[in-house]
Amino acid sequence: MAYDTGPGTEVPNHPLAVRMGVIAGVSHNVVIGTVMGSFGLMLASVEQRLGVSAEQAAAGIPLVLVGSSVLAPFVGVLIAKVSLRLLLLIGALLTVAGYLTLAWTQSYALYLLAYGLFFGPAMSLAGSIGPATLVTRWFHRNRGLALGIVHLPVVIAVVPWTLERALSVVSASTIYLTIGVAAAVLLLPLALLAVDHPPGQESVAPASTEKRTADGSLSVAQLLSRPRFWAISLAAVASMTSSVALGSLLVPMGMSWGFTRPEAALLQSIMSLVGIAGSVLFGWVADKLGGARALALIGFDCAVLWAILLQHPPFWLAAVVIGLIGMHGAGAIPTLGRGLTDAFGQASYSRGFGLNTLIGLPFIAVAVVGSARIHSVTGSYDGAIVAVSGFFVLAIALGLYGASGPKAQEPLAVPA
Repeated sequence: MAYDTGPGTEVPNHPLAVRMGVIAGVSHNVVIGTVMGSFGLMLASVEQRLGVSAEQAAAGIPLVLVGSSVLAPFVGVLIAKVSLRLLLLIGALLTVAGYLTLAWTQSYALYLLAYGLFFGPAMSLAGSIGPATLVTRWFHRNRGLALGIVHLPVVIAVVPWTLERALSVVSASTIYLTIGVAAAVLLLPLALLAVDHPPGQESVAPASTEKRTADGSLSVAQLLSRPRFWAISLAAVASMTSSVALGSLLVPMGMSWGFTRPEAALLQSIMSLVGIAGSVLFGWVADKLGGARALALIGFDCAVLWAILLQHPPFWLAAVVIGLIGMHGAGAIPTLGRGLTDAFGQASYSRGFGLNTLIGLPFIAVAVVGSARIHSVTGSYDGAIVAVSGFFVLAIALGLYGASGPKAQEPLAVPA
């Protein structure tokens, strides 16, 4: 098939692209939204039902995050080789199995199994890498915007409010069972409707044929050997690290600045709510500027915003700054997706996104644990704020470097 190597050329989206976007959005929201949105509210019931401590009950989410991050590179490779429809279906089945296990088990070991072996792989297959890959394969025009819309955290915003009221009426087992049935009804039919590729439309890596795999992508080793991949990946990791660290520590950080606990909790809510807009906004920006340049812009803005936090601003200004940080953090996924496909083609996306997830894990862990440690030693979070702001300064240079070089080769025409 012929490819156009000219810059900025984008063929029209296939007529089924919107349908694939809906499938991806529902899959992402149901898997990630229900797991992350329900966990905190269900902890007390887990402690009572299983007879475990709060620390033991809280082990579920770390298992999910570590499991999904460690598996992500392997899932990225699988998606490039195996039917995406099949992998989305497996992710859906694992999600349903996890909730059915939580609904019926009285065993702490099975509780951990549900989060580690069911939800962990499901998050990669049907929550993050799978849906994002489906979008990047089907959207040529407005790819960043499509990724932003798909990653809107709709379910995670609704689930806590709904469960808080449901817990006063029905048992925890009934709630888990209801979520499992709803996930089955939504995810299983949609996974079967997914189509792996638009016919003849997938862009390929800007490399000679002998340096690409058979599907036009770069292998894991080839991606890791390219400085542009590391530049784009680390520029996105800066934003992801910022979001997780601030989201995890915002309450104690706010209280260290003299805010009350309710005020600090309100800051956390503001960060999440304003973040919803960032997913769409920066998806649109990535389409206009290119993914890597958009990551550089995020780096510049966040370096300034984090520096303002060093001044321990009054509550109203802290709310504005933290809301903007949340908005920029939510833009990391669509800008990363656009950046990877701009540089290495749609065929390489799943491998690149999987690797990025694993690369980001140690940065996030060090940021959360290190920030808490800095506070315990110095009595202040200022050292951690300086470190994050410095990481964003580096992200500016990394994003601009990632924007250099040839773009992926796009197909010349769309088959009818």
